[in-house]
Formats: sequence, structure tokens, C-alpha cells
Amino acid sequence: MRIRGASHVSFSVDDFDRSVRWYQKVFDAEALLDEPADHRHAAVLMLPGTDLLIGICEFHARHESSFDPTHIGLDHFAFSVDTQADLDRWAERLDGLGIAHSGAIEVPPGAILNFKDPDGIALALMWRR
Repeated sequence: MRIRGASHVSFSVDDFDRSVRWYQKVFDAEALLDEPADHRHAAVLMLPGTDLLIGICEFHARHESSFDPTHIGLDHFAFSVDTQADLDRWAERLDGLGIAHSGAIEVPPGAILNFKDPDGIALALMWRR
């Protein structure tokens, strides 16, 4: 048995509408589902040209803390890109959107570009050699 890849990732957010707009703007994601419910409001977004879905959930009963990668749970989520040149294009895109980022950082397996969503959730784009 093998894992073929990632199906989806879901992020708990503070402001549903703000986060959905942000992920759509940054990734050109298409909204497949908008599901309000008693305990949460959820959306499913599809990244173009991939099988990867992003879930956005705002829970009605939530804690008043923000994302902290040093707490037990998610440290960051990295999206794969095909080439190192793609990382440079992503850096330009994030610059154009006014989103702070690390720039491409060389790491043993390739290079990584780090940034955060509006709730401070740590995201990355990764190119592997």
C-alpha cells in the first residue's frame, strides 16, 4: 500500500469570509462548497490544476487564541511546486498581494518559501530537487 498524495487540508479560522477570500485570491481557488451549520461554517476550495482541496472552517464556539506553530498540532502546511523558478514567481505573486514571506530559502531537499494566512497559520511552498 502506498500514499498517492494529499487529498485535502482543513484550516480552522477566525473570520470565515476573510479567509475564503484570501485563499481564493492567493491560490485562484474555486469554491466547491459553502456549508453553514449549527456548530460551524465550512467551505471547500479546489486548487486549480490539482486534486488538492482546502477546507476553511469557522467554528461558532472557539477559543480566543491565535495559531502558534510551537503548540502541539500543525507546525505548517507546505504546497509543492515543480521548479525553483516557480518559487520565484510565487514570491512575486505574494509581493504583489502585499503578503510578507521569507523568500526562497535553500534547504537540503530543495528550497522553501514561508508565509502566513490572515490568522497566522504557517504555510509554505516547497520545491524538491
